[in-house]
Amino acid sequence: MADVEALYKSYGALADAGEKAGEHVAEYEAIIEGTKKSSNAKRLSADFIAKYFSYFPDLADRAIEAELDLCEDEDSMVRLSAIKVLPLLCREGSDNSHIGDVLAQLLQSESSNELKVIRTALQSLLKRDTKSALAGLFYQINSGEVLARDRAVAYLATSVVDLLPEVAHSHPDVEQYILSEGKTALSNLTGSEFKAILQLLRKLKSTTNLAGIQQLAEVLTESSGIGSQTPPVAGAQLSHALSCASEASFLCKRGASPKAFVEFLVNTVMPGFASLEEAVQLSAAKALASLCHPLAMKQEDLLVLCEPMLTTLMTHLPEAPQLDEAGAASSVPAVNYCVVEGLLYGFHQLAKKCPEFMHSDDEAAGRLRLLKPRLQYLGLCCQSALKELRASKEESAPVTVKAIQNISLLIKSFLKSPPVYQASISLSFAKPVAAATVSVTSPGAPAVSQSPTAQKRPATESLADDSPKRPMTGKELRQQYAAERAQQPQQSRGSHNSGGQWRNRGGRGGRRGRGY
Repeated sequence: MADVEALYKSYGALADAGEKAGEHVAEYEAIIEGTKKSSNAKRLSADFIAKYFSYFPDLADRAIEAELDLCEDEDSMVRLSAIKVLPLLCREGSDNSHIGDVLAQLLQSESSNELKVIRTALQSLLKRDTKSALAGLFYQINSGEVLARDRAVAYLATSVVDLLPEVAHSHPDVEQYILSEGKTALSNLTGSEFKAILQLLRKLKSTTNLAGIQQLAEVLTESSGIGSQTPPVAGAQLSHALSCASEASFLCKRGASPKAFVEFLVNTVMPGFASLEEAVQLSAAKALASLCHPLAMKQEDLLVLCEPMLTTLMTHLPEAPQLDEAGAASSVPAVNYCVVEGLLYGFHQLAKKCPEFMHSDDEAAGRLRLLKPRLQYLGLCCQSALKELRASKEESAPVTVKAIQNISLLIKSFLKSPPVYQASISLSFAKPVAAATVSVTSPGAPAVSQSPTAQKRPATESLADDSPKRPMTGKELRQQYAAERAQQPQQSRGSHNSGGQWRNRGGRGGRRGRGY
């Protein structure tokens, strides 16, 4: 008890001195030394040090060091006492980021009571010295251990977002600091953490106008690495770039330019598309479709992308089977309809902006002649797949059905002469959708989505009705294709030399702040 009494005596001397407390250096030093005594003395010292901290600038470093030692004490009550007062040790005009760093590290605690105090202390520091608190959090995100990084991201995505109107919106320098640090953090994060930081950046006042939206899009472009001399083409780097592209699509709908990401996807990703894993193909196709909805780019920039995009599409579409005299053919290919939806929609939007690419001269007509047979065969595959999916109980079935319906509408655009790009669709991955009735207008034509209230078509054209139907077998599908193929005019089967590259290419496609 003697050490506690000595502390109260030193504290009393400072309290009696009032505004002249700074003259009692020995008493304040005795309080600092109290951090090495009993647990009760440590708790008192933690409070007393903070209360008179501003009176003793020459002892500031010793005082901070003593408080940081208490934050690591074995006694949880001592730790709580020290953590509560850490924000009070901020010195005006000085770098206090080490305090934010310590509090961010302490977020690794497994004690719910301790975490509550740590979060409250961080909130207090955010209000006292916003940049110092943010510096500590971002340092842990970029350089800390995994748990510290995860907890720091979670705090930014919740507590800091809620405080932005108070601590950032009226302070352009703070917003610029968050944007700068956020850009660095985005390069080191993936998945939900990546989205959490991006959501924080979207909440900034400076990123709500067109200039800010474009700036945020540029942050994503820089983070993705697509503008470097060696742009990502595989592995984790490509996955990160595709995440950036997907997130950028939301900004493009608000006015940002999609040019950098669209050119990257078409010129860099698509040439090696067939060699990518199916999950990566799906991510790339979704990103492309999202960026093309709508496609706000100059026509001259888009025209040069049409040829490589068509080449990729042709290599990924299922190839019409080669039939022998007996009508036999290879088996029906497996098709990832969600991937095809993204690729076909991307090309559809390019062709819509550059209609002359598919209908202007003999070369354009040749491209269309090569594309049509594959689209017609794809339409038949869609019909067969729909019947199987309606009997399926897989969770992904409704999304795949929606993708097939969209593909059918897009195919119909290209089968008209000249192509008419009026199809308006909601991409299957935009939100969960339910299966709907699908019909076709004529044998061999692609399926067309029809709502329950739409005009009824003849029963012979329906792809789905109330009675159960047996899915078409591979042989039946091939025979139907052969019959419809035989009915086509001879000139529609012709080839064009400029499209020769598409021939015979198969259809698949320790808890101390820095310096302490």
